[in-house]
Amino acid sequence: MPCRRVAALGVALLASACAQAMPGYTPPSAKLDRIKSMAPTGGGFDGAGVYALTDQERQLDCKRLTGSITIKILQMRDAGNRTKPSAIASKTQATVQPIFGGTTYGHDLAADLRRDRARLEALNGQLVAKKCPAFDLDAELAPGNPTPPRPVKHKGKA
Repeated sequence: MPCRRVAALGVALLASACAQAMPGYTPPSAKLDRIKSMAPTGGGFDGAGVYALTDQERQLDCKRLTGSITIKILQMRDAGNRTKPSAIASKTQATVQPIFGGTTYGHDLAADLRRDRARLEALNGQLVAKKCPAFDLDAELAPGNPTPPRPVKHKGKA
């Protein structure tokens, strides 16, 4: 008698496990829908390496744009202190990235700095378009510049 109950329970568990394993089915999730709706749209780099702002970056006010640029300038100034990744780490990332996805950031420091500079120029252009004090990126990113990044007031403003 106990063997029949155990066998019946085993069959019931297997049947319920099979019912759960529908390939490609993802139950709807309010949290997932909310996350997808908040994700930025548009923007990115074109073939020439010019950065286009996302819809969220276009909506940032002067204070937030200035903060984003300040942080990126400080990160770029510190780029000389970054250590180059080991050959094993680079090869592993280059091999795994196309298979599983992920970032290519960190493969080539010079390419990373060019992308960061293009994004900085786009964000700085947005400051100018909003008539906010903008940064002199060449002066801020000059080698050996120890001063904190500060936007420069426009000549027409008091």
